[in-house]
Amino acid sequence: MKRYLLLLILAGFSACHPGGYHLTNRTANRIGVDSLAASADSSVANFLQPYRQGLNKAMNEVLARSGGPINKGQPEGPLNDLLTDALLQQATQRYGKPIDCSHLNYGGIRNNLPEGNITTGSIFEVMPFDNQLIVLTVTGNMLQQLLNHFAKGDKLVVGGLRARIHNEQVTSVTFTNGRTLQPNETYTVVMSDYVADGGDNANFLKNAIKRENINYLMRDALIDYFRNQGKTGQPINPVSDGRIIIE
Repeated sequence: MKRYLLLLILAGFSACHPGGYHLTNRTANRIGVDSLAASADSSVANFLQPYRQGLNKAMNEVLARSGGPINKGQPEGPLNDLLTDALLQQATQRYGKPIDCSHLNYGGIRNNLPEGNITTGSIFEVMPFDNQLIVLTVTGNMLQQLLNHFAKGDKLVVGGLRARIHNEQVTSVTFTNGRTLQPNETYTVVMSDYVADGGDNANFLKNAIKRENINYLMRDALIDYFRNQGKTGQPINPVSDGRIIIE
C-alpha cells in the first residue's frame, strides 16, 4: 500500500511538471549543536570506549621526567637545543652513518615541555605534525645558505654545530664532530620533510646533492629519545649551551 501511494504521489508531480522537477522555494533553519546540552548516544559511546581507553593509555605514558619547564626561545632556548640534539642522535642511529648536523624549523615547535612528567601526549603537543626526517647531502655553500636563511629573525635552530651571527648572517661555524665549513665539501643535514621540500621559503634545498627519507617520523624519534632518557632514571635538566651567539 505504501509503495502504491508513493507511486501515485510521484505520478502527480510528474503530471504537474512534465519537464521534470523544479525548485520553487527553499527554507533554512539553524540547528545548534552543543556537546554539553546534547544527550550522548550510549551505543556510540560504548563502541568508542575501548579505543578511547587505549588512546588515553598511550598518550599518558610517562617517557621521562624533567626537573623544570623546558622552553623554546630566540635566538636560543633549552628546548631548541634539546630537540635538535635528540633528532640528530636518533636519526644517526636510524641512518647508520654519521650525520654532520640537524635543523629544526622554529615555527614547528608548537609547545614547551612541562616540569615533571613528560608523556607521549607532551611530545604530540610539541610536534603535532606527521613530518618525516630527511637527510640531505649538501655542499658547504648550500649549508651556509641554509644557516643564513634561518639566521634572519633569530630562527636558527640547529644541533651538531655552533654558529656566530652578525647582522643576521652566520660568520663562523664550528661542528661538534671537528669538521670545518668549506664551500666545496659535502655535509649531511637531517631536517623535516617540510623544510627539505622548500618550506619556510627554503626552495634552494630542492637542489641538494642527495635526499634520503629514513622513514622515521620526527615525533617518533623524539618519543624514542625521551623514552630512552627515562630508562636512565635521571631527570632531564637541559640548559641553553650557547651554540648560537649573536654579535
